[in-house]
Amino acid sequence: MRIVTYNLRCDVKNDGVNSFTNRKGLVLDKIDTEMPDVIGFQEVTPPMNAFLHRKLSGYTLVGCGRGKDYQDEYNPVAFRSDKYELIGLDVSWLSETPYVPGSRFRDQSICPRIITHVILRPIGVGEPFHVYNTHLDHVSSEARQLGAKRLIEKIEEDQKTHPFPLLITGDFNAQPDAREIKMLKNKFYDFTNDIGLTFHNFGRTDGGQIDYIFAKGFEKEEEPIKWTDEWNGVFLSDHYPIVCKVKRKDGGRV
Repeated sequence: MRIVTYNLRCDVKNDGVNSFTNRKGLVLDKIDTEMPDVIGFQEVTPPMNAFLHRKLSGYTLVGCGRGKDYQDEYNPVAFRSDKYELIGLDVSWLSETPYVPGSRFRDQSICPRIITHVILRPIGVGEPFHVYNTHLDHVSSEARQLGAKRLIEKIEEDQKTHPFPLLITGDFNAQPDAREIKMLKNKFYDFTNDIGLTFHNFGRTDGGQIDYIFAKGFEKEEEPIKWTDEWNGVFLSDHYPIVCKVKRKDGGRV
């Protein structure tokens, strides 16, 4: 199974040639060519979400916006419709009240943050697995640590009733040596260890690694790679998507 974490970069007009309007065809072509099994997207605005629902052929896209009205940015999860069936879905907020839409921690940006969680099962014969997709705060390290703590707590809660292997995708807005990343590495395996630069600001900035794929109950079949495609100055995003081929440790089908 190939899983991707992909910060799609919200549609910003002053991105010029790299506005989503100019990139969206390249995005679809790349996904259509590679056909990964599962994608965790971040920074998907409602119009972008509607576009993906219309145009992302062969995939089921699930999730809701992070605002109190379920609008604002989405962290949707896309999975191949021909390979998986959805047997569980929930969205929770990174806050002290995780099931209050639009809630957030006191010391963070104005942006609420969410976890999109799905349980997938291979169609036919196969065992279920979890996918968690999130995007931690871009301003406050304290909020990121609290967000990482909440993610860990949610996973532990879910494991009590659904003890399945799991994968985590996301933009964590933190470098590998940050405390919030170490918190996650203490609990889960980091498939993207030493992957290097992921945030590049459309080729203008070396922002280091802030995108990750973590797992428990899975192992790598191949080393992860980045999608670094660029056509005449137009990139897939201001982040390099990361793809990793994985398999279940118990030998189950994925």
